[in-house]
Amino acid sequence: MDHTSELEKINVGGNENGKSETEKTYSEVESRHSPFARQAFISTGAFMLSFGAGATAGFSSILIPQLKHDMKNHNFSTEMESWVAAMASLALLFGNMISGYLMEKMGRRASQILLSVFYIGGWTIIGFAGNIHLILFGRFITGFCQGWLGPLGPVFVGEISSPAYRGLFLAGLSLSIASGVFMSHLFGTFLHWSHASFLCGAFPLFGCIILYFAPESPAWLASKNEIDRCIKAFQWYRGTSAAMKMELDKMIEDQTKKKDVQSKLKTLTVNIKKPEFWKPLCIMIVFFIVTQLSGINVVCAYATDIMEVIIGNNSNTYAAMLAIDILRVIALVSACILLRRKGRRPLALFSGVFTTCSLILLAIYLYMLEKRIIRHISPIISLSLMAIYVFVSNLGISLLPWNMVGELFATETKGLGSGISVMMTSVAFFGTIKTAPAMFKSFGHHGTYLFYGISTLFGTIFLYFYLPETRGKTLLQIAEEFRYGDKGRKKETTELTSV
Repeated sequence: MDHTSELEKINVGGNENGKSETEKTYSEVESRHSPFARQAFISTGAFMLSFGAGATAGFSSILIPQLKHDMKNHNFSTEMESWVAAMASLALLFGNMISGYLMEKMGRRASQILLSVFYIGGWTIIGFAGNIHLILFGRFITGFCQGWLGPLGPVFVGEISSPAYRGLFLAGLSLSIASGVFMSHLFGTFLHWSHASFLCGAFPLFGCIILYFAPESPAWLASKNEIDRCIKAFQWYRGTSAAMKMELDKMIEDQTKKKDVQSKLKTLTVNIKKPEFWKPLCIMIVFFIVTQLSGINVVCAYATDIMEVIIGNNSNTYAAMLAIDILRVIALVSACILLRRKGRRPLALFSGVFTTCSLILLAIYLYMLEKRIIRHISPIISLSLMAIYVFVSNLGISLLPWNMVGELFATETKGLGSGISVMMTSVAFFGTIKTAPAMFKSFGHHGTYLFYGISTLFGTIFLYFYLPETRGKTLLQIAEEFRYGDKGRKKETTELTSV
């Protein structure tokens, strides 16, 4: 098909009323709802799936203590405990492997609907499980879906949202994960783990229902040369303003040209050589690994055990866990607000510095307790340090990689780039979760937190030199800047001015 002639029909083709085909199609898509409301509604479907991802990450905190109680006459070893927590993170890698392929083959919307079905099945298996093997199998399936969703959710939300709202909606994904952690802990505090799992399965069910009514991602439709559907979907999500028309025309032109190039080369080697691919790939791999090595997901997975050490009072363990969960949600709500005002880079650096400081201070305090330099544990001090750590890490280090993976990659390499970078975080995720019990036992909590603090410090130094700012920029502008550096900004500005 001649992409150039197709694009000319869309941009300059007239009709009997003197209107272009684009203008005619724009006029056909009317709604009483604003683009923001439509983007928010469909993003809620992705948020519900992210609730399920958060519940998967946090479920082991309430599952392990109940299993220890249920299996008190049997040996529930440290190794078994680590597998119950880490089984889901092991499956992340396999979910990542298929995510990029399915989002490119099936589309973003259809892939999320299929994912929802598997997610519901995984939670159902856990709910009906009568032995540890079925529990591990269910945990594997839910972890598989969590990995599947990792690249998919940010890509979909990033492509359907306007630049002004993209940061807010992408931050909403991380907020949903934190809320899912809190809800799984809340369910497990008052209910048996089997009943809690059924409630967790309701999140992907609601997400599936919402996404059923969603149009497909306009960028994906353009990449498949489905121009008419692309225009209608873009207008439904983004509206019909002059600025949106300009972005739509530029996106279609960019995607059709890129499709011609890809059809001739079709090799990963070509993408690796593109600076708009390998530069964001390196940044995202490091950023994701730093997130895991900061230890924030270890706190989610082993919250009850960690709280026992932090406060030294078993009777208040669950209350402290829920308080930390609420603080995590508050931090992410604050981050959603700050992202629109301060941007990604300042939050990342602020979060990295203070996460490092809080971890090292917590490690020093716990070391002083162990060496009896301090005679009695003060729950106020230890819990305050843990609270500061959770709050500042969720302002940036924990939030931003998932936010930015939907922004940094060009559309034609988004599935590949996001898939590779999230696969790397899955490896790091499994490594930190699986090794945490052994590290706590061998090095103590103070040694483990010191390791996480030093890792975060080195990661923050890297981000200071290489992390770009993406606030308020279109996906095309971001790709141009990686491709041409500072010249990309001038090139993009000149092109948009001349349109």
